[in-house]
Amino acid sequence: MKKLVGMLVCSLLLIISSVAFANLNDNKAAMQAQYGDYRLIIDSDNQLWTKADWEAKGYKKAKAASYTYSFSRQGLTVQMEALYDSNKLDSLVHTQRFTPDRAIKIKDFKLYFPELYRMIIAPKAQIFATHNLLSRHFQDIESPVRMGVLVKELADGKNGSYYPLLAFNIQDEGRLIKDINLINEDTYIREFTIERTYRTTVHDAMDSGKPAWKVIKNYF
Repeated sequence: MKKLVGMLVCSLLLIISSVAFANLNDNKAAMQAQYGDYRLIIDSDNQLWTKADWEAKGYKKAKAASYTYSFSRQGLTVQMEALYDSNKLDSLVHTQRFTPDRAIKIKDFKLYFPELYRMIIAPKAQIFATHNLLSRHFQDIESPVRMGVLVKELADGKNGSYYPLLAFNIQDEGRLIKDINLINEDTYIREFTIERTYRTTVHDAMDSGKPAWKVIKNYF
């Protein structure tokens, strides 16, 4: 998580595979075009920097762990934190966390995040639920049941092949969800991440004799 030094620069969007969904594997220029300038930096010592302070002196003495962006859609304000592969200026994002200022229903996701909805309607996307941990990046208390969208198409990255994964922290009108069967189109999303998950993880969780990731109906 200790990544990225320097200022945003204009460069071409780098695509490292045929899987080219919005955000995952975008570079900093593409992120800026999609979400605007970053607002804050958290460095590897967990110190917070404003954009102005970071670009004036912060990058000379510290390593960035994450970049924070803020944007609004349809009256919804969203904070998005991006983590990059390395400290190079053209490094690619490998993990993002989206935290809306209020929870949204699953059925309304495409209204606020059309660029991410592409992943959910991809031909090889599988929607699933699980009692297992899906992400270590959630900030809020999680329900015992988590929901995910796996795009089962391998992409090649610096550290091997992986699948794109959307992981959701879901609730039922503020209550925790304890049963997979309670998920429906009116279930609320409190926060979500885009991450990479590796083939061995997917095989153990979804393709084994007793899968921990249970495929469910697409309520999006």
